Amino acid sequence: MKADLNIVSHIVLDDKIFHSLGPEKISYSELGGPAAYSTMAVPVIKTKTRVITAIGKDFPEAFIHYFSSISNLEIETLISEFTTRFFHEIYPKHRILKLLAQAELLDEFVKNQKGARACLLSPVFKEISEDTVEWAVENHEHIGIDIQGFIRSTDHQKRIIWNFDKDKINWLINKVDFVKFSLHEVKPLTGKEKIKEIMKALPETNIQIVTMGERGLVYSDKGEFYRFFAPKVKERDPTGAGDVLMTSMLAKYIQTKDVSYSIAFGMALAAEKVQLKRIQSLPDKDYDEIVEKILESSEKLN
Repeated sequence: MKADLNIVSHIVLDDKIFHSLGPEKISYSELGGPAAYSTMAVPVIKTKTRVITAIGKDFPEAFIHYFSSISNLEIETLISEFTTRFFHEIYPKHRILKLLAQAELLDEFVKNQKGARACLLSPVFKEISEDTVEWAVENHEHIGIDIQGFIRSTDHQKRIIWNFDKDKINWLINKVDFVKFSLHEVKPLTGKEKIKEIMKALPETNIQIVTMGERGLVYSDKGEFYRFFAPKVKERDPTGAGDVLMTSMLAKYIQTKDVSYSIAFGMALAAEKVQLKRIQSLPDKDYDEIVEKILESSEKLN
């Protein structure tokens, strides 16, 4: 299959323990990671999509069946000793995230992969470097990145912490077409608190997207800043919404070359994702009405 969209990231296994205010605990393992969450949108966008990833010999067969069931999805898989695995210890007011294991890095594997019209680079933890970014630039017309996996590090207890290498991040965000940050990631990066000041501190040569959860997002386009408000929905699990947003946005952009419509389309599918508790295909329905409402909510900030 000749893909229109490549997604480069590790698929993850997440071990979770939820602590209530009492002695009760709930624990389980589930599928996770940007490569997995992105596939929720693939049947809806109907774009020929290829996931370039690594999994271990410990990866459950049931999850492989899920990926195989998506007709317009191809997976190029590097088989590793272990799957990337995280431990989430979740308390009522905070959570601890630890790295338990990591699949092999993707840089060498990616070099032998075919390009496509667009590429989403969304690492979870250092599985790609500048070499993969250069490969993406050489082999794709449009590139989006999610900054999250480029700023993660670990402390001596393997807990996930942030490590802002500003020179590296500046190189990254000037190299590609679309960059996604969450608000809590971009504040320490820019050293700014107010959203207008944050946007002014980011490059004007490409599209910067700053997500703000249920408050929507702000994006830049040719030095102008715009806010879109998120649809009001019953949120059950926000994890992976950004992955769905970026996948859907890139797929729509290579079809339309319309920045605002493509971002609104990504938001519409992300709003559908947060209503679901587990990874599954999003409903195949007409999202145009939701997209139009998001576009109508647009506010220019400068």
